[in-house]
Amino acid sequence: MTAISKNDTGASTVIEDNVATRVLSVGIVGAGEIVSRIHLPVLTACEGICVTYIADKNPEAAKSVAGHYKLASFCIADSLERLPYSDVVLLAVPVTARLPYYELFASRGTCVLAEKPLAACAADAERICDLYPEFSLACGFQRRSYASVTLAKLLVAEKWFGPLRSVSASEGAVTTKTGADSRFYDDATSGGGGVLMDLGCHSIDTAIYVSNAIDAIPTEQRFVYDGGVDRELEARLTLRTPDGSCPLDYLVTWLRPAKNTIELRFDHCTVALPCQPAGDLEILGGGNGRTTPVLTMKKQSGAASVYQAFYLEWMEFLAGVRSRQASRFSARSCLPTIRAVEALYRAGNRLP
Repeated sequence: MTAISKNDTGASTVIEDNVATRVLSVGIVGAGEIVSRIHLPVLTACEGICVTYIADKNPEAAKSVAGHYKLASFCIADSLERLPYSDVVLLAVPVTARLPYYELFASRGTCVLAEKPLAACAADAERICDLYPEFSLACGFQRRSYASVTLAKLLVAEKWFGPLRSVSASEGAVTTKTGADSRFYDDATSGGGGVLMDLGCHSIDTAIYVSNAIDAIPTEQRFVYDGGVDRELEARLTLRTPDGSCPLDYLVTWLRPAKNTIELRFDHCTVALPCQPAGDLEILGGGNGRTTPVLTMKKQSGAASVYQAFYLEWMEFLAGVRSRQASRFSARSCLPTIRAVEALYRAGNRLP
């Protein structure tokens, strides 16, 4: 990994350093609830790093969050160049405001873990990925670290029950948000999007990741909008996998209860995994047109809680930074998810 510094004349100097052994500095851009409630508690538990600053366009928010952890705070002013140098940055600002930060940090040789989604459209996401070595840019689809997801991906890849025939995903509840500032999700102009961008992209990513799909192409979709905010989506997509295509039936909603499971269907059984980190995989056998529980598969290694999921995401990403090896959270590996979300919004004639 390289760092870039400037001497007294303003000339840039590329400095090689031994990232594999030294403590990595981590800066945080964005002082929202996801940072204060989850990322900072997790980062303080990570070894081999030092969080150095928190920056936000709201100086009071930056000071408040930074004060709890005795960190330096910065107001994001007109010149982003004033942001301190660091080895790694957590980027947690609205997606529509991110491009200048990606460009700045790429020019500095700074590695970035971006809160999902990486970008609002696939063209921007691909352009951003091209700015970075694959190991140095990650996207926060932390469900990939769930123990149940790890096991599900293994059984699909190794064909424990034969080829995967279809997938269904159902997630949501009667609510207006998923634990973050409701103003962010209730305002379509904020860059947050609605239920698909906030919640649904996680289950789409899980389906793509578990099935090892290279694309998820919408064939049918029905959005329910409240003003400019999507509150529910029912859709059918085609997953293009190395073993052929299979359908994905998909529901994400803030308007009604949902099953909150992802079901993987094979010729003679169905594997059900929860959308939450806790819970085991259930194997359901078919009979008389019904599915009945046959056995439960206990989780292997992986996250069993939200905090564990974020911790594993950070530790794997940082290990990849040190070894210069891409992790399973690499931004480039998330491009099929970003393309699918964009295609769904485009098919619904409304982009966030």
